[in-house]
Amino acid sequence: MSGATEQRIVETAERLFAEQGIDAVSLRAVMAAAGTNVASVHYHFGSKEALVATLVRQRSDFVADRRGALLDALEATGSVTARGLAEAFVRPVWEMATGAGAHWVKLVSGIIGGNHPALAVVAEGFTPQARRFMRLLPQAVPDLAATTARFRLTQAMTLTFQVLGDLPQTQSLLAISRVRLSKQQVFDELLDVVTAILAGPPSE
Repeated sequence: MSGATEQRIVETAERLFAEQGIDAVSLRAVMAAAGTNVASVHYHFGSKEALVATLVRQRSDFVADRRGALLDALEATGSVTARGLAEAFVRPVWEMATGAGAHWVKLVSGIIGGNHPALAVVAEGFTPQARRFMRLLPQAVPDLAATTARFRLTQAMTLTFQVLGDLPQTQSLLAISRVRLSKQQVFDELLDVVTAILAGPPSE
């Protein structure tokens, strides 16, 4: 068994789970599409749940690193703003959605929207980032209660993955009302909305 085989299984599972849903795709279907046998997944991952966890974590690490770099740059300016935080929040997912990680974004969107058990793995990867956002958000919005900050971050995450999880679908839904946006325009609009979510006045 080689690293190439493992990566082929991961890439195939990511695509199939994103397109059809995790529970709708059997390991046998993944292995058939990957050109290997069911024993391979048990050798490399141990179980379907472990395979899903690997899928989520593999690209989560990139998103976390990218967000960290954006937050470092923001803090280095000496002025933490809601817009800057929104940029650090949305842009890494946008880069995934418009690059090699499009299936991953759709997969995570489905996990969040469907409250799939793999949500625990998503939350595990996001928790360190959330702690940093929780520390920085009050600098942009003074007197913000911790519960309000957590709620806003949760909604920002849900919306970001919902919009970017299937960009063509988002564009098609807008087109129904005769609003035609390019992918870049979708990003710009999403950034505005996430900024508004984070920058709203503190609850009284």
